[in-house]
Amino acid sequence: MKIYSYLSAAFLAGMAVMTSCTKEEGLGGDVASQGLQITVSAAGFENVDGSRTIDNDLTTYFASGDAIGVFAVRGGEIVEGIENRKFTYNGVSWDLEGDAIEYKGTEFSSMKFYGYYPYDADITIGAGQEFDPAKSNEIPEGDPFENYVSRWTVGNDQSENYSSYDLMTSVSSAEGERLQGKVSFTMQHRMALASVKMPTLVWDFTNAGVDDYNLEITPLTFTMNGEEAQARYDETTGTYRMLVKPGRDFTVGGTYQGAEQVMQFNHTANLESGKATQYNIVDNSKKTYTLNVGDFFCADGTITSGEEDAPENAIGIVTYIGNPQPHVTHPDNNTEMTDALFRDYPNCTHGLVVALDDSQGTTSQFSGKGLFSTWFSGNEEWSGKFVGCNTGNSTSPIDMFPGYQGYNNTTLLTMCYESGSTTPCDPAYTYIMAYREAVAVPSVASVWYIPSLAELQLIYDNIGDVNAGIRAAGGTELTSTATGVLTGFYWSSNERNDSFMWLHHMDGGPEFLNRERGSRAGYFRMMLAF
Repeated sequence: MKIYSYLSAAFLAGMAVMTSCTKEEGLGGDVASQGLQITVSAAGFENVDGSRTIDNDLTTYFASGDAIGVFAVRGGEIVEGIENRKFTYNGVSWDLEGDAIEYKGTEFSSMKFYGYYPYDADITIGAGQEFDPAKSNEIPEGDPFENYVSRWTVGNDQSENYSSYDLMTSVSSAEGERLQGKVSFTMQHRMALASVKMPTLVWDFTNAGVDDYNLEITPLTFTMNGEEAQARYDETTGTYRMLVKPGRDFTVGGTYQGAEQVMQFNHTANLESGKATQYNIVDNSKKTYTLNVGDFFCADGTITSGEEDAPENAIGIVTYIGNPQPHVTHPDNNTEMTDALFRDYPNCTHGLVVALDDSQGTTSQFSGKGLFSTWFSGNEEWSGKFVGCNTGNSTSPIDMFPGYQGYNNTTLLTMCYESGSTTPCDPAYTYIMAYREAVAVPSVASVWYIPSLAELQLIYDNIGDVNAGIRAAGGTELTSTATGVLTGFYWSSNERNDSFMWLHHMDGGPEFLNRERGSRAGYFRMMLAF
């Protein structure tokens, strides 16, 4: 039985934060070959304290295919030919569907133009209907969209459908004849926005010398007004967002896995149209945990003991405990400057994980002839920022490159390929990208990479515990082959020269084979750091 502990609203700090969801098509936006030209932008949500700021990191843009509807009203009546006209964004400008709207300066100057998003072909028009043009003639001026806004429904399936619920409207006038009847719409959000910031769970590892592990919590469940909901996750701010009807009480809530038990949260509020607020869940508890080789590493960054049942979201098995960054493990051979893992993932200081499965089965070769590990030495930007992985004719490759350099080596390979020098990198590059696409990793981890020979040796040194975890999680166990066997081995990311790569047979140990010969059918088993 799961134990639920209630986290009261006292822990939910309502912050007035600007969630500027500015939608704009950029410069220009004229409709070619038409008298009527439009541009469209959207004002951001306004904080509950009335402040409004601009944050480019939160700016969103109309996507190609987005559409708005446009009405023209004069004297409280719809202008013929400008009744719910559909304009679709093509990525650069707005295209009018149907007949062009001819610009007539005198007539346009007496019109009011009303725009709304998203476009609705079935919007009703007339007195008391969803768009009531007579309201534009009221004193003070009314809102023709009043009934449309009142009848607007906001669903709870906002993870994928957020934009379809983000009703916006605008009123504008045609600018002077010099601009040929240009109409600029600044859309105003008619709904309100509630954001939830989940807490960070601190894992206090008892292993000597291992840093605390800060893991962003994801909700187990999310609810709106007591019903299941799917909030839109905003990666930039790390918040979960839900559009809500303005002027009505709403309760946002849910559950998450705390340090020791499942926790609940909820908060009730009422927001005006176009307003936004953020609720921060405060939870300062810590989870005490002892890492072990063989533990399950999961897609959400959580870790489960290898002695427990394998979680459904396991993506790998812990195979090393401690900071794997080469400048830490082997400071005589590496510096912070040359440590690519430290540079790109400075918080990955807790261990290494081996993947549950191979990438796409065996390959007939590692790549074509050539070296991917030397290009950086003559590159002005990258010289001195990597460690090469070409052992030459050395027969002691792990002694030559003793650090856990798989990420370094794989980054050299992918950058080489993406610069246009593909021959020494592919099909290895294809296998790397295929696994990265197939198996997502949490933000607390590095990307998947081809292990170095030293890391493959590390896997072999712990193969019993590693394979037990892989087997329990339903993965593909690592197998052993004898030295000299040309299939079934594991490719490393260490080059020997432009014709040979180092590999590992597990029981059969390290060996080098021709990288470009089609009969060399090895596996790519990826790793990551966390």
